[in-house]
Amino acid sequence: MATTTQAWRLDSLLADGQVALSELVTNAICHAGTPMTVTFGVAAGFLEVNVGDGSSLLPRIRAVRADLDADIAALLGGDGERADIADRDPRMHVGAAGAVLGGRGLLLIEALVDTWGARPLDQGKVVWFRLPLPPGWHDHEPCTCTASTPTLELGSGQRVRQPA
Repeated sequence: MATTTQAWRLDSLLADGQVALSELVTNAICHAGTPMTVTFGVAAGFLEVNVGDGSSLLPRIRAVRADLDADIAALLGGDGERADIADRDPRMHVGAAGAVLGGRGLLLIEALVDTWGARPLDQGKVVWFRLPLPPGWHDHEPCTCTASTPTLELGSGQRVRQPA
C-alpha cells in the first residue's frame, strides 16, 4: 500500500489505509484460507482498496464484549482448558468481537474508513473500503479514456480505468 499511496501522492491516507488493509488481509488468511487479490482504485472522490478471496462467507461485525473476566472464563472453559466459542471457527480460539484475543478487525475498519462493504462474486467475495481523497487531489495522469479503454470493476461495483 505504501508504494501505491506514494506513487499516487496519497501519503496522507497511508496510516489508516495500512491498518484497514492489514485487517482485511488477516481476515482473508484466517477465515478464507484461499489465495487472495488486493487491488486499488480511485473513483468518485475516494481511494478504494479491495481484498478478494475464494470464500463465499461474507464478513459481519459481531457484538462487542467488554467483560474481561467473562472473556477469560470463556477462553478457559471453567476447567483450565480452552473452550470453543460458538460463533467462531474453533481453530481460532478466540471469542466474539472485542474479546481478549481478537475479533476487533471490522470494528477498527468501521472506525477508520469512510465506508466499507462486501460483495459476493461467482467464486468467493470481495471486501472493500474507501478513504476520502485529500482536498485538491487530482489524478496526475488525466484519463484519455475511450470506449475501448480497459476498465477494472472495484469491490463496490464502481468501474475505473485500468492502470497501464
